[in-house]
Amino acid sequence: MPPKTARRHRQGAESRQRILDAALGIATVRGYDGTTVALVTERTGLPASSVYWHFHNKDELLAETLEHAYRMWLSASDGWISYEVGMSGSERARRRPGQNLRRLLDRPEFWRLGLMVGLLVPPEPMVARERYLEVRRDALVRTAAWWSAALEPGLEARRPGLPLQLSQLIIGATDGLFLAAQSGGTWDVEALADEVGEALALMAVQPRRKSPSAPWTEPRLPVAAPSSSRERLLAAAAEVAAERGYVGTTISLVCERSGLPVSSLYWFFDDKDHLMAEVVQHSFDDWLARQPRWTTTSDARRATTLRRILRRTTRTFAESPAFLRVGHMVALEHHDEQTGARRRFLAIRQGVEDDLSSWFAHSLASTPLAHDDDLARTLARLLIALTDGLFLSQRLDDWDIDLDVVVDGIVEILEQVVAHRAHSASTTVASATGASGPGRASSTARVGEISTSSSERTA
Repeated sequence: MPPKTARRHRQGAESRQRILDAALGIATVRGYDGTTVALVTERTGLPASSVYWHFHNKDELLAETLEHAYRMWLSASDGWISYEVGMSGSERARRRPGQNLRRLLDRPEFWRLGLMVGLLVPPEPMVARERYLEVRRDALVRTAAWWSAALEPGLEARRPGLPLQLSQLIIGATDGLFLAAQSGGTWDVEALADEVGEALALMAVQPRRKSPSAPWTEPRLPVAAPSSSRERLLAAAAEVAAERGYVGTTISLVCERSGLPVSSLYWFFDDKDHLMAEVVQHSFDDWLARQPRWTTTSDARRATTLRRILRRTTRTFAESPAFLRVGHMVALEHHDEQTGARRRFLAIRQGVEDDLSSWFAHSLASTPLAHDDDLARTLARLLIALTDGLFLSQRLDDWDIDLDVVVDGIVEILEQVVAHRAHSASTTVASATGASGPGRASSTARVGEISTSSSERTA
């Protein structure tokens, strides 16, 4: 018979595991503020004293939950610093984004909880949030080390900072595509990750030359201070949600923050769900009114126009617009019934996707890719995912982010996707006709060697 102390240790480890698993399941539905020790004890069947034996408080419990889930994920993966033996750097780079995203989708709970906690702006230090930020820093270090190992010999010496730039892009793309997957839409996120991998592999071998972009000179509209009672309530709700999440936002807290009575809130809004949906819509409308216009452009001007607009737009992310912060929070939470705020956010996103798809389709109208119905939609979704990832990086990370460099990288990914699609189309035509003479695309041509796109010629 094993000693009693050994049995106690084993039982203690089993109890701790049950508590961590229960906390993870609850928190990914209800968020940080909606997770309580009472709910954990109800889920596990263990007394509260058992929870407090292992963890001092809820914050420490969720911090350990994040740490535990991250280590489990790492142990089940091949790790960032390992890479496929016998493959070239570009071949490994093509595979890595898709592999990383698939691992997150296989075990999404810890990353979903991490983003939910990371998006909060707590008035007091939060151990769980700091633990998740440590995980992100660790991911960046691992990613940069992997890129250093994957790049062709001598390339990093010729292009200092390349591993960091590619790491920021690959993590941003993974974050953005993960958000899309958690939103329950119709995106094929794994296929989009593969598109990113192909583009990054080409960027690592042969970067595109970039033309300088003129800065956006249109006067920036100031952010108006809330004046009416309705605007004060919306502003207060956005502030409370930033601190406590959707579940932790209550009517009483919003009214206390706004200085208005509860009767005033119910004059404008049916309930909290209606209020939060209007927070998302009001924030988006205000943000959109201050953005540069997406005027139609040609294939030759697409990259230059994108850089100009994105360099202006991404700087407004520093304001942490509520429609992105709150919208991502409610998109990550999994409730039994979809909230009004989540429906409103997803409707806004769909509208943005449709508008961007039309813009990209117009830019391709005079090219051989004009009839590729999927390409414009793919570019729109990649742009949304990549800018979502950049927003998260600005909100969560202490990385040294040069916005212009990151924007250039985003545009380069999109242009590489166009070039790859053009190459695939020309190769298909050449194969179908059996031609391989001058002026025909060879089936063995490398995409990175193609320089015939009009956007490249104008760079």
